[in-house]
Amino acid sequence: MPSRIRIVSDIHLGHKASVIDELPALRPLAEGVDWLIFNGDTLELKYGDMDVDHYDPAKKKQEFVDESSRWGCRVSLITGNHDPEISELHSLSVLEGKIFITHGDGLFRDIAPWSSNIKNLKRFSENIDPEATGTTAEELHEYLEKHKQATLLAHKHDKKYNPTLWGKMKIFLHQTWPPTTPFRIIKSWMEVPSRALSLARRFDLDPQFIVVGHTHNPGIWRRGKTTVINLGSYFPWPGARCIDIEEDSLTVRKIRKKQNQIELGSSLAKFKIT
Repeated sequence: MPSRIRIVSDIHLGHKASVIDELPALRPLAEGVDWLIFNGDTLELKYGDMDVDHYDPAKKKQEFVDESSRWGCRVSLITGNHDPEISELHSLSVLEGKIFITHGDGLFRDIAPWSSNIKNLKRFSENIDPEATGTTAEELHEYLEKHKQATLLAHKHDKKYNPTLWGKMKIFLHQTWPPTTPFRIIKSWMEVPSRALSLARRFDLDPQFIVVGHTHNPGIWRRGKTTVINLGSYFPWPGARCIDIEEDSLTVRKIRKKQNQIELGSSLAKFKIT
């Protein structure tokens, strides 16, 4: 096992709302670590195919691979709902299962309950059993794979709006309409800890920590003996976090972000891994 692991999430490189649009800006995340884990929505592969600048998802993915190969550490890409085909990896369990990492779209049957494309997401996720159980890594992978396939199908039928085309203001308006959207967002935020714990238990996992992203709401919640951590996003608001794992400790750190600049900030919380 690498001596130092870092986990980040929801960079959304290629999305106009992301503060990061240049790959070299990610290099500070790789400094001083042996293994860097990107927990979903790393690249904007979902909507980039509709960009007026002819955003090429395959090319952007290869550029990321080429850039990250220079960082001198192992790099793993977990899929998100904005990059559902970036890898075959939908989750990771590290330190003998003490830490479970998954993007978070698999916590919700309809992927993103706050989405303006919710009708299509509901339509294509009807075959997902929200109470599904399993005892093997393969069964968990198959369950999360259904969420990725539903995302891809829903996206193909979403022609109403291109979030990389009109700029940040229209993105904001799009994401907050209809008026019920903020309430659905807040409801999803509140449900994340219990949903994360439910997913782990239903697939016979007993982690000390569960790490997610997806909802862009950074936070730390204790549920019984399990701590659920959301790492936020690289949108201007509300914030971003990273996790550093070293020996028997897990540290949640703040990320200070400006346009194409990332600095690792101070420790927000530190836990002993038992």
